[in-house]
Amino acid sequence: MITTLKPFVLLLTSGFLLMLGYGLSNILLPVRMQSDGVSIDNMGLVLSMLSVGFLLGAYYSRILLQRAGHIRIFAMCGSLTSVAILLSGLYPEPLMLAGMRIVTGFCIACTNATLDSWLSNSATEKNRGRILSINQMMIMTALFSGQFLLNVAPIDDITLFVICGILFSLSITPIVISRQQGPQIEDSQSMSLITVFKLSPLGVVSCFYCGVLYAGLLNMLPIFASKNGITDLDLSIFMGAAISGAIILQFPIAYLSDKFDRRKVMLFMVATLILLCLSVPLLMSKDMFKLTLLVIALITGLVACLYPMSMSETFDKVLKEQILSAMSSLLLIYALGSILGPYLASVVMDSFGSSALFSFMNVVALTLLFFIILRMKLRQSLPLDEQESFIMQTPSGVVSELDPRTHYAEAQFESTPEVEVAISLANKNPSAAVNMVKALVLRDPDNASNLAAALSTIEAIDIGKLYAAITSAAPQMSIHIAEALTNASPEQADQLVDWITSEYPDQFTNIVVAIANAMPDNGIDLMELAAENMAEEYPSELLEMTEEYMTSLSDSLEAMRPVDRVAAASENTATELYNRLTDVSPEQSAELALTVSESLPESSNDVAEAYVQNLIDSESENETENNSEHENEQVFSEDALENIESAASNYINHIVENIPEHAVDIASTFVDSFPEVASDMLEILQNSDDIEDSELSISIDDKPLQNIVEQQLQEAVQTQSDDNEQNS
Repeated sequence: MITTLKPFVLLLTSGFLLMLGYGLSNILLPVRMQSDGVSIDNMGLVLSMLSVGFLLGAYYSRILLQRAGHIRIFAMCGSLTSVAILLSGLYPEPLMLAGMRIVTGFCIACTNATLDSWLSNSATEKNRGRILSINQMMIMTALFSGQFLLNVAPIDDITLFVICGILFSLSITPIVISRQQGPQIEDSQSMSLITVFKLSPLGVVSCFYCGVLYAGLLNMLPIFASKNGITDLDLSIFMGAAISGAIILQFPIAYLSDKFDRRKVMLFMVATLILLCLSVPLLMSKDMFKLTLLVIALITGLVACLYPMSMSETFDKVLKEQILSAMSSLLLIYALGSILGPYLASVVMDSFGSSALFSFMNVVALTLLFFIILRMKLRQSLPLDEQESFIMQTPSGVVSELDPRTHYAEAQFESTPEVEVAISLANKNPSAAVNMVKALVLRDPDNASNLAAALSTIEAIDIGKLYAAITSAAPQMSIHIAEALTNASPEQADQLVDWITSEYPDQFTNIVVAIANAMPDNGIDLMELAAENMAEEYPSELLEMTEEYMTSLSDSLEAMRPVDRVAAASENTATELYNRLTDVSPEQSAELALTVSESLPESSNDVAEAYVQNLIDSESENETENNSEHENEQVFSEDALENIESAASNYINHIVENIPEHAVDIASTFVDSFPEVASDMLEILQNSDDIEDSELSISIDDKPLQNIVEQQLQEAVQTQSDDNEQNS
């Protein structure tokens, strides 16, 4: 824990001070407005403006960070938030308070985005989930502590506003003196609300309801408490209990979410919420303060957990690389709900009394309950092992790249003093820079990948020569260096593959596969390029490279989330790779098809279909050349028929021996494409000890009888099955 926190102490300290002041302001403003005699509906409207600022900040924060950088944006927001709270104390008029509330929401969203992206850039794939949890705990602890600062000075005095301003201003200092440099921010694409809703209606609706309930409850709860005689320290304890429930209850909810159907857990949460809301007015009337604290903590916790639950529900339906875009859309949905929540709650409280806050909560929760039941009837639940994990999160106005469920993009290279010197020298003298890096690698081989990646971004440096120089100094790092070069300069990957397959014929197989895996969108193109350089002289290495690439693809599919695995369309990838490599090396068509099929068995049927079609096309071309009078007809000589039947028999024999569970389907595919091989297929399958006659019969019964040969094949299978039953 200490090792994880050490690099981020100053960042987290800045965040804590900022959120400490924010927590105080959240309880100070409604209590001060109530003391000043502002009507409840006007208070609700003013408090709703915070979410308007949150919405604007969430939208513009990324643009501002790109333009001005992390330190400047945090400093700007810290000072603006300080100005906003001081003006609120000097001129506590509803119009001024509303405007300053928008400024505060905007600045808090921007500072949260600053801290999150800064932490994300410094985190690794392994520790980012832990850092996210620490950051969330820091936020909630600061908000909790801020409630108790309300007792430092009288409500009617400006002192509490000054304390808020001091905390906001003081939060700038740790981050300004930090040695860490703010990361570069890249553009991100958003997902339309309609798209997210179509993918996960329940996720979107529950996120909106969470905004209505959570913002309505926390903003109006101080007013409810004051109206019921809860003031001073008791008010701080009351609000502190509510905020603590929002973080503590996430632990048991996370356990339930991962162990049971998530929609049933959500149904249980909302039903429990309704019962608890009914009990609050009764407990208050009986003056049961301590029990009321517990109930309030549970209510706030259940409402707060709707936010991460709605995210997990939505993430079940989107691809990993789309999670950040979906998160952005859900944040917008939440913000819209949180704008409405405080105002609607205040209107109800103004009309029916302060206790109507929980009647409002019940009505909203009841409609959500009905919607959950409706979705459970309309869509079947996912198996538990396919549900996305529950990750502890509270609404903070930021799309968090720290979320371990998001796609992790590793930094191209780390900016170290050696890297900065090498890049500076490379811009003046590329050859000298390469020699310098080679010397550095000889001294510290572990730094080879980082230095290689940095220099590859310099246009004047030849990536092939750079690779040769660095691998000569650290040959044991050859694969890692190739991956680093590809990640840093993907546009030069084809040049690197071309150079490696020409200059390193004795060890290119593993290196090319590593490069292809580093570029999954263009991996097949790189494999084809490598095949063109090696097919003629290194046919066995081509098969070895194909097997390794397909095996790595199979391993990556097993590690994928179910929705990503479906979208990967591995059968199409396998077939395309086979077709591309066969075009380069047609004489290895059968070996390539078998290699691909054995490495990724689920693609074997599609690959077999492509193979038999290539086989037929090849013989058709030969027949057309030898017999021009039949060039518009598919006519095969006896030799051509024998070639096809022999190739098909050899292929299916190999399949029966190595992946017998797919043999029947592949044999049926062969029969569909070339019925003349039906009898050969049947004989091979029946002679195999690994294939049951019943399996063979069922498989063929399920296929349509397209011609007389298939009918004969079916009859032969049925006859053989009957004979076996009589003999037994």
